[in-house]
Amino acid sequence: MLKYVFKNIKSLITKETTIFVIIIICQVSSILLSLFSYGVFQNYKAETNQINLNNDIITNEDDQPEFEYDLGINKKHPVDYKTIHDLCEEVGNLLKDKVACLYIECDNDVIITLDYINGVYKPAEDYYKNNVMLGDWLEGEWFEDEQIKNSEKVCVIAEPMKEDYTERDEDFNYKRTPLAKKRGNDYYVTLSGEEFRVIGFLSKRHFNLVLVPWGVLPDDFPVETSPYFLFNRKLTQREYDSLIAIYEKYFPDRMGAPAPELEIYDPEQVYYYKTNMAISLFIAIISAINFALLFNYIFDKRKFTLAVLRLNGCTANKARRMYLSEIMIIMIPLLLICTLVFNRYILPTIDKLFPYIDQVYNLKVYGIMVGIYMAVSYIIMNIMIILHLRKTPVLILRNSN
Repeated sequence: MLKYVFKNIKSLITKETTIFVIIIICQVSSILLSLFSYGVFQNYKAETNQINLNNDIITNEDDQPEFEYDLGINKKHPVDYKTIHDLCEEVGNLLKDKVACLYIECDNDVIITLDYINGVYKPAEDYYKNNVMLGDWLEGEWFEDEQIKNSEKVCVIAEPMKEDYTERDEDFNYKRTPLAKKRGNDYYVTLSGEEFRVIGFLSKRHFNLVLVPWGVLPDDFPVETSPYFLFNRKLTQREYDSLIAIYEKYFPDRMGAPAPELEIYDPEQVYYYKTNMAISLFIAIISAINFALLFNYIFDKRKFTLAVLRLNGCTANKARRMYLSEIMIIMIPLLLICTLVFNRYILPTIDKLFPYIDQVYNLKVYGIMVGIYMAVSYIIMNIMIILHLRKTPVLILRNSN
């Protein structure tokens, strides 16, 4: 049988040279694209896993992306509280639960440190808990939800700010810091002509700190720093661009410095990798179909010879094995050569475009892929050959006359 197999291959090379070259090209492209498609698929999985990981909530404050646009805001060049308030509200509406924390410093050592919870900026609970744990919380209460909801003018201050305090350090800033005056059982601090009731006290280690809730300061109250945000998720490119647009809206004359860079989470990359994978698989399938159709053409040209062989004692099973052997003798060397070329020359080139692809392949993987490719080809060719062998030799000869 092998004699006929090699005779058929020789005849194919010498008499059907163009078809033979097309078969080789089709086979090589099919193998390389199959190898490439597998790598792209695995790279796609690694990339999308990393993308999804990048979108996980970041609970560790040290790892949270931070954003502070240098707008030239300082003690000499402050901006009004209303502008900062409206800007931060828009940022909250844009990014919602991605906003973890907001920090702002204002005139008179007023500090605003906030968490963003369910669409509302609230005084940071962790700040209060940390001071309790460190022994720096002396007395009173932290801000309550009802006070925040009703925009009550309440505050937390450092104990040395009491007007009747007697143990202030030498570096306490009397000129800058308003003292809390006592009326009845409560202390009150005046900020820009408006009174704030003191509800809690921090230790003297905090000197002259004033903490207030969001949205209660006078509109013209001076703010001396750019808002400092922490995000608990990475932003998408679209969110980042919209964030910068908000700053441009409120500070068109202060946008001289370049915008802070952030590591971006981009779900649109998923579509990119899905598209790459789909295209590669589609091309590989088309190549495999073309390969089968080319041999189908060859089998059609040999049907008369096949009919004669079968009339002279060649069984359908023997004819099937003969054609399969011919295909495999062509396929196996090409498969091994293409795998070697792909690993040595193509893979080092494409790993710049697909950062995880070089981690995909090893000897075991190549072995499995070669085995799968041979098995699939064997099944497809078997089906094609069996369909050709369904006609009897007599019927083939009658139709050829």
